[in-house]
Amino acid sequence: MEAKLKLITAVVSLMAVTLISTMGLAYFEHWSMFDALWVTLVSITTTGYGDIVPMTAGGRAFLLTILLAGVGIVTYSLMTIITILVEGQVRRVMERDKVMKEIAKLENHIIVCGAGRVGASVAQVLKGERIPFVLIDHDQEIIDALESENYLVVHGDATQDEVLLSLGLKRARGIVCALPEDAFNLFITLSARDMNPGLKIVSRAERPETIQKLLRAGADKVISPTQIGGYQLAMAMVKPVTVDMVDTLFTSSNQQLQLEEMHITSSSSLVDHPIRSAFGNDRKVTIIAIIRANEVLMNIRGDDHIRAGDTLILVGPRSELEKIESASAM
Repeated sequence: MEAKLKLITAVVSLMAVTLISTMGLAYFEHWSMFDALWVTLVSITTTGYGDIVPMTAGGRAFLLTILLAGVGIVTYSLMTIITILVEGQVRRVMERDKVMKEIAKLENHIIVCGAGRVGASVAQVLKGERIPFVLIDHDQEIIDALESENYLVVHGDATQDEVLLSLGLKRARGIVCALPEDAFNLFITLSARDMNPGLKIVSRAERPETIQKLLRAGADKVISPTQIGGYQLAMAMVKPVTVDMVDTLFTSSNQQLQLEEMHITSSSSLVDHPIRSAFGNDRKVTIIAIIRANEVLMNIRGDDHIRAGDTLILVGPRSELEKIESASAM
């Protein structure tokens, strides 16, 4: 903010000196505005061609005053502008180096391509879920705004392979293609799938006909914000209570009730446990579904056993869900 104020002051000072000198010389010497401007510029920049000079005493006295005061103002203003511009470039380079060092430390993170309204919403959810992520966008204004919120964000073109690799694509767990242009999301999906076959890819699609193309390109899931938005608007009208309940489950800031999924590995302590005793009697967590071999099991009984490879869909307080996740990993 201070640098911006200095820059504005320097520019205004330059314009003020130039304007005052031009108008003064035009008045005293009866020159055209162009001739007065010409003499002003060659005088305050100390070029001094001497092709046009003041002939009246008033004009000479006025120009002498401008030279004594104006040259100093001009020199200071130009130095201020140059210094701010150079410092700004140096600061950007240093900040980028710092960000890239932090990215180099990331493991099992998520890359979010596009930091606009959709990408920023994705980042907000990931932050609430405490999942490491990095944002990339080509709009510097968006970058500056997100940096003020302490997001790990990079200015660049996500369609370039070397840029994706610099973001740790081969160490990442997934990538979100949230750019507003379907063609760019399709290009990123193709590149990311080729460079990291095991990567989970979720892409945004604006046009319905692009969804199948993104899936064929390698996206695991394609989301259409327009279709989902329309569906939610309609459901909020006809089934408002249900929509409120779903919003509660998917709001990461909600501490009372959360919807969570837990993948059961072969080393998990929950393997072969019956449902009724999996989390103990004092835990306020409910298993509402089990995904097993691409089949969704809804009618779960207490004597059903948890198997390795299952994905449990849980509902409960965030604190309890975090305890269960930590305990099952031991």
